[in-house]
Amino acid sequence: MAAPYHDLYTNHFANIRCSRSTFLGFLNYTVTALADSPAALKALHPGLLAATTALGGTVVAREGQDGTSQTLTRSKKDVLRAMRVFVQDTNAVTLVPAYRQHPDKLKEVLPQGLMHLTDANTTDFPVRFEAFAEALTAHAAALTPAPGKAAAKLLEELTAATTAKDAGLKVAKEIIGSLGGQWAQACQLLWQVHCTALGALWEVPQQAEICFNYGLLPRRTGGKAKLAGNIAKP
Repeated sequence: MAAPYHDLYTNHFANIRCSRSTFLGFLNYTVTALADSPAALKALHPGLLAATTALGGTVVAREGQDGTSQTLTRSKKDVLRAMRVFVQDTNAVTLVPAYRQHPDKLKEVLPQGLMHLTDANTTDFPVRFEAFAEALTAHAAALTPAPGKAAAKLLEELTAATTAKDAGLKVAKEIIGSLGGQWAQACQLLWQVHCTALGALWEVPQQAEICFNYGLLPRRTGGKAKLAGNIAKP
């Protein structure tokens, strides 16, 4: 097989290098995406959900061993990036469809528009995001409680990451596939989703990437870790 094309047939999920909790965030995104997807993909939802839940338990257990999460917590930079991605995704997937016919309601959630959040600097963004989270919670009847809870969880993670940074703690990054066991199995399940999505959407393959949010992961470019774009192609 010609070298330039070999990687197309390699499970790239096994080579992801990040913290375990970052990878869990990536998994959770795909679990949510599969819940409302074509039948072939939806059939994979129970298995991936079970694997993600099990891995979540192992991370919690490890975090509790020494009272810190210095080897598991995402860095402050990664959490802020995830928060910005969350704002964009929530607007596109939840707010716009729910309030398409009610722009006044949308304005209650984003009174100064989306860019007031997405273009905010690092200092202003957490404060504006907190107001966004409160608005999502206030609109739970129309949007379901999930967005508000997810936003609140990100705020909690930001607080923990900020505390860890101030204490000089480091975030351990590992090659997920090399961890073996349930972690390697999760990589295989993600690859199954990847291949199934391409098979189900072969006429419009670009739509297959909606199952994944690579923007939640760091990536390596030129030997240095860099954050991926919002939803980058594998």
